[in-house]
Amino acid sequence: MLNYAFRYPAYWQYFEAISAIPRASLCEAGIADYLCRFAKDRGIFCVRDKDNNVMFRLPATVGYESVAPILLQGHSDMVCEKEAGVRHDFSQDGLSLYIEDGFLHARGTTLGADNGVSVAFMLFLADSELPHPTVECLITASEEIGLIGASAFDYRHVTARRMVNLDSAEEDSVIVGCAGGVRSDVTLGVTLLPCTGTALTVRIGGLMGGHSGEDIDKGRANANVLLGRILHAIAEQQPLRLCELFGGSKDNAIPREAYATLLVHDTKAARETAARVEKEIGGELTAEDRAFFVTLSEQSAPAMAMTEQDSRRVLSLLDGIENGVLAWSEAIRGLVAYSRNLGVLETQENAVILTVSSRSAEEAQLDMAQAYIEELAAAQGATVSHRGRYPGWDYIGKTPLLTAYIEAYERVNGATPRLVALHAGLECGIIRRALPDMDMISVGPDVFDLHSPRERLSIDSAERMIDVWLTLLSQT
Repeated sequence: MLNYAFRYPAYWQYFEAISAIPRASLCEAGIADYLCRFAKDRGIFCVRDKDNNVMFRLPATVGYESVAPILLQGHSDMVCEKEAGVRHDFSQDGLSLYIEDGFLHARGTTLGADNGVSVAFMLFLADSELPHPTVECLITASEEIGLIGASAFDYRHVTARRMVNLDSAEEDSVIVGCAGGVRSDVTLGVTLLPCTGTALTVRIGGLMGGHSGEDIDKGRANANVLLGRILHAIAEQQPLRLCELFGGSKDNAIPREAYATLLVHDTKAARETAARVEKEIGGELTAEDRAFFVTLSEQSAPAMAMTEQDSRRVLSLLDGIENGVLAWSEAIRGLVAYSRNLGVLETQENAVILTVSSRSAEEAQLDMAQAYIEELAAAQGATVSHRGRYPGWDYIGKTPLLTAYIEAYERVNGATPRLVALHAGLECGIIRRALPDMDMISVGPDVFDLHSPRERLSIDSAERMIDVWLTLLSQT
């Protein structure tokens, strides 16, 4: 148990409690069980569906019965990333939390503040006697892999028509719009033939990584893209046969590490080419990627490797996928309008699979993204399947809820929050589609380096946000 010598120790105790429960996407039965037991023990109305979405309803406290109800919304799952060499099984191990320099961290793994901050606050509020109107707490499942839970939930359970999504990561901002997105899996069938001799493994690491939406504008390098660049350079110098390629583990995270094992005739020349390209890349990277490295090692060849022709097809796919920021918003200065992230690269039996995440607030651009991937794949004889498409959320101007939140924020902080649109997926778009008259905003405390093992939550920021949220709920 950590020593939380802060103003809201009960909040941090709940954060620690849910951090002890494994809650990877699609594996949220444990956290859903915990939430339902919590509600049952306190006599709170609770609904749970087959997708492990949970909603409970807190009755208004005395004096707030006539105030319009409000929906608090967040998600239970977390992105499960860990540092190389860390032994942690996200399917059964809880997180190891620690506090350093005013931040909450998890040892060697993602922290899950995205979106544990919301779940902890709802539990904290439900277990308190603090004033509030009727509060409906919706905790959706599998948000991180395509907003699956939010898409499946039956919104007839919701009576509120104002909603605060607690899935933002910048304290001084109010999110009033977000991007939509779609995942695309490109599968390229390959022929494997026997091989002998020495294999060469090219490994890339030391990159910053981060959130494929919120960090895509920071110029951080993509390990899968860089691996393709090095392999392409070697292939231009001499024929090669690929044995396997792997990189990244989540389509919504910028990959930090990648590797490939290949066969070449001249390993010395391949090493020289890789060293040359490594130097070129090093001169292009941002300071955040300064730990970038490339290593090459030799070992006995595996039993099978792809043909030279199929190896060229794989490299053509890798080389052809345009990655990163594709267009900037014309309406909002500095906002990414359209992006693509080659998040996962993996080799399965007789196939190489590339998973790509495309984001845009405009449905037409998402259509264009799917068509682009399909055309690129068809040129190499690959197949494509799209999944997890979700809509964006357009800003509609000042609303009563936004005005009330700004007033609460100003009362607590003596400053006015910024209004921003986000180039990342939020469940607000799906909920707005289901409940068109819902007045909504998205807010949250400062969380840094989301979706990476460097993820950390500012404790002071979290406690100030609790002050703001409680102030908002106590308004009459």
